[in-house]
Amino acid sequence: MTEPKAVGLNRFPNLQPALSQLSLPAAQISVSTQKINPNHYSCIYPIMQTLTEFNLAEAIAVLTRTPATLDVLLRGLPDTWVRRNEGSTTGGKESWSAFDIVGHLIVGERTDWMARARIILEHGEARPFDPFDRLAQVKESQGKSLDQLLDEFARLREGNLSALQAMNLQPKDLARRGMHPELGVVTLAELLATWTVHDLTHLHQLSRVMAYQYQNAVGPWSAYLGVLHCNGHSG
Repeated sequence: MTEPKAVGLNRFPNLQPALSQLSLPAAQISVSTQKINPNHYSCIYPIMQTLTEFNLAEAIAVLTRTPATLDVLLRGLPDTWVRRNEGSTTGGKESWSAFDIVGHLIVGERTDWMARARIILEHGEARPFDPFDRLAQVKESQGKSLDQLLDEFARLREGNLSALQAMNLQPKDLARRGMHPELGVVTLAELLATWTVHDLTHLHQLSRVMAYQYQNAVGPWSAYLGVLHCNGHSG
């Protein structure tokens, strides 16, 4: 099997220059304990210094790898893992499956991140962003296979990242502001950082949804598996 990292980089050869310049600063690490489950078992985890300044190359390093990560994890899996969800939410709505999550990411590639970046650069705060339909995948994914969705997401992400690089964004561009219909004024840097963390949010959600399918099968080990006691985080 090809390693995920290689797959991700091979999908986006145009991004090699940005990735080769990537360097991460050392962070100060301290150790603390946190109760993470109902049985009060403690988990030792590192508290790392967070980065307050957005770095485009660092964001691209994550955004480049998401399609390959999803592909390696999901392609060819039985429906148990990709079509089942976590049941109904407290509001009575169906939660999302892995299939739904990939469909949602596709909608974002088509209508959110780069569309909003262009609005910021062309109109600033004068034109608010178009509202984002976070449930559009329910209709748009009908009749498609997971493999088709994975291919579509990889193609759209590659095109968007190529377009992002072609913008040749400078620090002054990243500081430019737009108008979110709910959040108000936001910057281009904040939009691109959110694109990155949105990927990570749904990768987190994906692990939770998949783990849920074995929540009873693991028996008493459930007490040690924090992913089975995680609530929220989209979908």
